Amino acid sequence: MNSAEDSSNLKALLVLAFGAFCISFAAIFVKLLGRDVLGPTAIGFWRTIFGAGILFVWVVLKGESLKIPPIIAGFAALAGFIFFLDLFFWHRSIIFAGAGMATILANTQVFFVALLGLILFRERLNLPFAMAVVAAFVGVVLLVGIGSDVDFSTIYLQGIVFGLLTGLVYGCYIVTLKKAGHRGECPSFLVVMAWTSLFTAIFCGISMLIESDPYLPPDLFSVFILFSLALVAQAVGWYVISTTLPELRAAQSALILLLQPVLATVWGVLFFAEHLTLLQVIGAVITLVSIYVGSARKKRVNY
Repeated sequence: MNSAEDSSNLKALLVLAFGAFCISFAAIFVKLLGRDVLGPTAIGFWRTIFGAGILFVWVVLKGESLKIPPIIAGFAALAGFIFFLDLFFWHRSIIFAGAGMATILANTQVFFVALLGLILFRERLNLPFAMAVVAAFVGVVLLVGIGSDVDFSTIYLQGIVFGLLTGLVYGCYIVTLKKAGHRGECPSFLVVMAWTSLFTAIFCGISMLIESDPYLPPDLFSVFILFSLALVAQAVGWYVISTTLPELRAAQSALILLLQPVLATVWGVLFFAEHLTLLQVIGAVITLVSIYVGSARKKRVNY
């Protein structure tokens, strides 16, 4: 690799690290609002409606068309519904189990994506990946507090279940977007994300009106947090990550993306005094290393 390639690779790594840094704050923004200020689904609604607005403006400023073919609109609507489920589960996991815990559990999507690839696309899974799955299971068991003096309250257990469901649903979301992206008539990722965010907001809005939680931001601070969540995580973070990933090797990108759950855990400790026991820390490390191995596997899925 020559100096120009080294420089380009380093730039891509730094940009990807910036994207991971941005989305690491998503769980913190959600927990700052909490259930007393806004319901978990309402937070998802405001995040995605603001995010959709930002992305649509971004598309226009780039001079791209907002039009999408009907088949891609169908994929965007499906992805929007799946992402609604993702936020529905994840926001509750953050509030019930903690920002760091919820984010680590959500990143188990790596294994669910592989499972979907095996079932839907007959992808073969190699031995290192199978070992990573087993290790991740052990890590998650330790992470949730088995063997530690953790208080397994009903709320906490719900948070754990919601976190694992987030990983499953998020895996489905990624597969759906990849399937849409491999169609010849698919517009840019930015356009697809704008429409997906809008569809997600619609589903979140319907759900939040049925629920009994607060759904209107009570003050300007809440509006600021919601807009920051939409701008930093929904728009900038994911756009930066999606445009940088193709430039890097799988092992490099997988390692850098681990910054998200690690930083989310750090922010949880700093901002909300969340803490993990020694066994939970060991479980977190095992889980994160397993996620890295699963993400960096050489054989990738062609959707």
